[in-house]
Amino acid sequence: MRPLHALSLSAVIAALPGQISVQSVQPTGHRTDVPVGAPIAITFAEPVSRASVHARSLRVFGRWSGVATGTISFADGDRTVVFTPSRPFFCGETVTVYLSQAVTAASGNRLTGGYTWSFWTAPARGSRNLVLERTIPVRRTGEGGIRVYGAYAGDLDRDGAPDLSVPCEDSNDLRVLGNDGCGNYTSPVPFGLPSNARPSTNEGHDFDGDGFIDLAVGNILSGTISVFLGDGTGGYRAPQHYPSGAQTRGIAVLDADGDGDIDLVAANRSGNNLTYFANRGDGTFDAPVAFDGGGSGETAIAAADANGDGIADLFVGCFNSGTVTLLLGDGAGGFTLSSSVPVTGNPWMIAIGDVDRDGAVDAVVCTSSQPRVALVRGDGTGGLLPAVDYPTGAFPIAVDLGDIDGDGALDFVASNFQGTTFDVYWNDGNGGFGGRLTLNAPRAGSCALVVDDDRDGDLDVLGIDELADVILLFRQTETWPAGVERGACTARLRLDQRARAAGFGAVPPHPVTAGATLFVGVSGPAAQPFGLFAGVALTPGPALPFGIVNLAPAPVVVLPGGATDAAGEALVALPMPGGVPGAALAFQAAVLDPAHPAALHTSNPEVAALQ
Repeated sequence: MRPLHALSLSAVIAALPGQISVQSVQPTGHRTDVPVGAPIAITFAEPVSRASVHARSLRVFGRWSGVATGTISFADGDRTVVFTPSRPFFCGETVTVYLSQAVTAASGNRLTGGYTWSFWTAPARGSRNLVLERTIPVRRTGEGGIRVYGAYAGDLDRDGAPDLSVPCEDSNDLRVLGNDGCGNYTSPVPFGLPSNARPSTNEGHDFDGDGFIDLAVGNILSGTISVFLGDGTGGYRAPQHYPSGAQTRGIAVLDADGDGDIDLVAANRSGNNLTYFANRGDGTFDAPVAFDGGGSGETAIAAADANGDGIADLFVGCFNSGTVTLLLGDGAGGFTLSSSVPVTGNPWMIAIGDVDRDGAVDAVVCTSSQPRVALVRGDGTGGLLPAVDYPTGAFPIAVDLGDIDGDGALDFVASNFQGTTFDVYWNDGNGGFGGRLTLNAPRAGSCALVVDDDRDGDLDVLGIDELADVILLFRQTETWPAGVERGACTARLRLDQRARAAGFGAVPPHPVTAGATLFVGVSGPAAQPFGLFAGVALTPGPALPFGIVNLAPAPVVVLPGGATDAAGEALVALPMPGGVPGAALAFQAAVLDPAHPAALHTSNPEVAALQ
């Protein structure tokens, strides 16, 4: 006869809910060519409870565009959850989906540890011809050196354009440069930090769940992280400071414990460790928990699912030991060393993405003491493959990934401090890199971002020189054919975030799927009426007082218009009908502009083709 307590324990265990599992997701993890308006779908092994799926348990975040809003629907007998975004993501950005453990099955089974994955949106095709269009000073008038290092290109005011947040090591502040929507920036606005901080590494996310981007900054001298909560108007509130460890050099954002709130992990070079900060749910954090990063001198860090289990893992660059390590997350805030590989040199910064398009995330690491970047591929099961080196300029200290030429494969940009250059390497489509393009900096190649900052659809390179204290805007050249209206800030039209005269000259039409939503964006002066029209493309078009018209006189369809908002933006969502594949439709807008001689300005035309 079994003891009574054993019988009671068995009954309790039998009554406990089991775990609901995710069977598939769309878009698939680490994909690099996802349309900016694509719906997101999660299929579970059993029906889910509809009440458990909501804006807190299903969160979608674009690296630059921020919190995604949208509608949640159910299909396949409630086994599939579909999130349809209400506005497009930015071109060429990483999008991360977070499911919290609050998601339950109709049976009561739970999503233990949550589930997360990432993908990249597709940019427009690029010219590969990057030219320095503008240099932006970050110092204020009469100010000495401030050592601007690092940058984050998040849309702080949700006007649809990436703003710049740049930490300045010597002036001990964070400076914000607002984007006017066309890649022009306001004068820097400083947000102060303690005098002994030396802010550097930084990463953005919505930590307090209010829908606006916040920023976490690691401070080298004070061994702290400072969390700036966004104020929703393009700035930040006073920061909160947390002790992290000696020489904090790297920050990763992730949901480490599956509760749906975004946590932090800091890499501390002199502390020889990592520190984990659990989010309390309101943008404040628990005391740090230190753990070993698997090497010595943990400096660089990034988070992504490396083994396909839906739990975020950590890629760590260890400066002293010259290694890259991979730590697998357990979904409860813990991490275990899974793999370690040596690299030639001392890792300083790391960027991650699926460079060879095999479905597994890889790491690109700048190795500082040696003039090279190391590519460390992941095997998709939690292992790392031997490093492959690519030469760079002297003392490479930063790296970023992005599909700069728009061919569906991630390229990288390395920043070379002593070489005073930025090296762009083109991906051959299979994870091999060649065709190195070198861009020059005035005094130091400190770091670079790959982002569509002027919102034409292709990716730009924003370089930072921490000795000259400037931001360098390297943009891809555009060719507008004769007889076609150019895009301008006073009247610009975008199809799915692209404004490159698609369908005219050598540029092919923008492909859209029948039945999908086409996002038509119109930019112009603030609070001004606009009209939106569709028809047959005409080139060359007649030049009229208000611009070139590139729609044939008939037939012309008048689409829903409206007025731009306070930021000069408007968005029209158009469901695409069925039709003959290849059938094309041209779009053009006319925006009221009191400053224009004709008080009206015609936008650039764009052509969409059904596929």
